[in-house]
Amino acid sequence: MTKPGDHTLPAGTVAVQYDVSKAAASPLKGQLAQIRDRLARGSGLALYLTGGTALNDTDLTALQTLHKPETSGGLDLTNLRRLHVYNLRSLQGGRECTPTSGLACAGQTARGGDWPYLWYNGWWDTWVKDLVLDDLDEVKDGTFSNHNFASVSLRGARTVGVMAFGHAPYARLAVVYLPSAITIGRDAFRRNQYLLKVNLPHAVTVGDFAFDDTSRLQYFAAPNLESIGRNGLNDTHALRAVHLPSLTYMGINCFDLNGDAAQGTGVKVLRLPKLQTLDKNAITGFATLQQVWAPMLTTAWHYSITNNPKLLSVYAPGLRKLGPHVFTNNVALRAVYLGTQPPAQDPTAFTGTDAAKLTLYHPPGKAAWRAFRPAGNPALRVVEQ
Repeated sequence: MTKPGDHTLPAGTVAVQYDVSKAAASPLKGQLAQIRDRLARGSGLALYLTGGTALNDTDLTALQTLHKPETSGGLDLTNLRRLHVYNLRSLQGGRECTPTSGLACAGQTARGGDWPYLWYNGWWDTWVKDLVLDDLDEVKDGTFSNHNFASVSLRGARTVGVMAFGHAPYARLAVVYLPSAITIGRDAFRRNQYLLKVNLPHAVTVGDFAFDDTSRLQYFAAPNLESIGRNGLNDTHALRAVHLPSLTYMGINCFDLNGDAAQGTGVKVLRLPKLQTLDKNAITGFATLQQVWAPMLTTAWHYSITNNPKLLSVYAPGLRKLGPHVFTNNVALRAVYLGTQPPAQDPTAFTGTDAAKLTLYHPPGKAAWRAFRPAGNPALRVVEQ
């Protein structure tokens, strides 16, 4: 348990200690009202909890609404920007804005169509721009959906739930660094359109649509990540570098690695040393991609490496199963390097490839290759190397 004085705080931050075990008799709002003049001269609040590690709903609402007029339940503190809460281990999640939720936001969605719905949590239009909750264990579903943060520090959080930060198209949150997070849930940061960098040093799984439509994202590093779900990094039009040395599964429509096409900053070489399964449309439409290096890849599903206009070579000697149209319409593709055993093929596995350009290479002296004919384009050259 930390106390005022244990952290170096930005200038203008007012540090307050609050005993949550006495909230019924002495609620937080009343205590903050007593130091309103100090808060009015500051730019941030650092709240140190004692007597417990959680806030009740009333105290949380008091924090979220400090900027509102006193007639609306606040303290009219429009000068504050930063909120630090220490010793807080648990925080309320949100409520999903389904059509039958009874909330004022009922039926509101994050982006077109009927899904996903926003989650209401009390942080909408709050005064907080810079949030520090370094002792929090878990970010629950919908906790900060539709937020407007510019920076977030969550050094202790091990899980980030469904839609936890989802839909924040105008929030200036540029960097996400989650040093303890193991699991990132579905839609967790969907449509945070000012994100530039994401660093997840210990994350193992990233759920479906977790970073979908983060259209300014440039750098994504997750050295221990094993699985990215469907559309996990889709519509990331500016993405220019990924570091995923432990990835074993790449989901449907997973990436958009084009960077700035005019400046040629998109990914040219995609190295996935532990990748085993490539799902449908996983590597498709990459304008600058020239090489795919995936030595442990065993399964490539439907259209999994397609429509990459500058792709020259694919190194995947571990391939054992090819789905439909795996290599369709890679107009510059010259070489696919396969292994000692021919892969099982869908009848259309090589449909849409150019027999005048593409050659399939395999190790020499392997009898199993003698009867191999590329399904969907038997005219392709099959050569020992």
